[in-house]
Amino acid sequence: MEQTKETSLPRKPIFAKKRASKFARKQAWTGFAYAAPALLLLLVFRFWPMAFGAWISLWKWGFVPDKFIGFGNFAKIFEEGLLYKDALLGWQFGPIANSLMVTVYYAIGTIPISIFLSFLLAYFLFQKIKGKGILRTVFFIPYITSQVAAGLVFKWIFHTNVGVANAALKSVGLQPQDWLSDPDPLFVHVAAAFGGTWPSSIPTALAGPSYALIVIMLFTIWSSIGFNIVIFLAGMGSVSPELYEAARIDGAGTARIMRHVTWPLLSPMVFLLSIISVIGSFESFNAFYIISGGEGGPLGTTMSLPLYIFRTFYVYGQVGYASAISMFLFAIILLLTWVQYKYGEKRVHYLR
Repeated sequence: MEQTKETSLPRKPIFAKKRASKFARKQAWTGFAYAAPALLLLLVFRFWPMAFGAWISLWKWGFVPDKFIGFGNFAKIFEEGLLYKDALLGWQFGPIANSLMVTVYYAIGTIPISIFLSFLLAYFLFQKIKGKGILRTVFFIPYITSQVAAGLVFKWIFHTNVGVANAALKSVGLQPQDWLSDPDPLFVHVAAAFGGTWPSSIPTALAGPSYALIVIMLFTIWSSIGFNIVIFLAGMGSVSPELYEAARIDGAGTARIMRHVTWPLLSPMVFLLSIISVIGSFESFNAFYIISGGEGGPLGTTMSLPLYIFRTFYVYGQVGYASAISMFLFAIILLLTWVQYKYGEKRVHYLR
């Protein structure tokens, strides 16, 4: 009997392991069942269109397939879209390079201002002030407002003849501007203001954004700032009040506390918003389409790369070429995101 008891003892851990393994499998299948609808939506509306778009990019494809050309569309991007050689003017930027430049100007002009301004407003709204809840709602409303309606309002504000912006300039004795129809870049106007001219040897695409693109930047900053404020407020709520008290005891004022305490501790939020903003900037379409009327004018100064892809696809019917450009844009976004993760995460201070 003693031998029987001794031989039966080791079986208990084995049965326990089997029960634990069975329970773990059950949990895994339960989790998969809950995630399956979302995974199915991602597969149908995200991964399958991406894979199909990559396949189309290998074809000469109008609205129906024509012939398989391999990487011919991608070769066309680098041969004609980015740079081409003119018989009289020499090397010139192609339409894709110009659109990419517009997109870069847009990203540079919106991301830093939006993040920094959101941080200042969030810090103000985090303090003990009257009507804080109402102010938070007011700043968040632009984010949930229809971009079509808001974009049309912005077009009216900056209208040459009846716009509020020109009326404000006239009221202070300044010259009204053709905000949405002047194709000259910003630094061309700056050079003219100082009595100079933009060097003819440098492409005007490098002379900065046009006034119309600046209007689109203002619209994007106005509409996106509410989301950034919410993210910053969530981060400020996780910072220990003892850190602020210690800083005040050491004699730090508001500006030094914001710079040396709040800003470093909110670096995870800044890192997140920078990645989201870069991706959103290079994918931005609605603001460009609404304010430029889908034409990318004046003279292509608001022709962002997504808008150029749209026009190549729907207006000119070059489906295969448009798909190749979209894959090119995807590669750019992937590269920028990788660079941000590689070099930006080193500057992030996570709360412990």
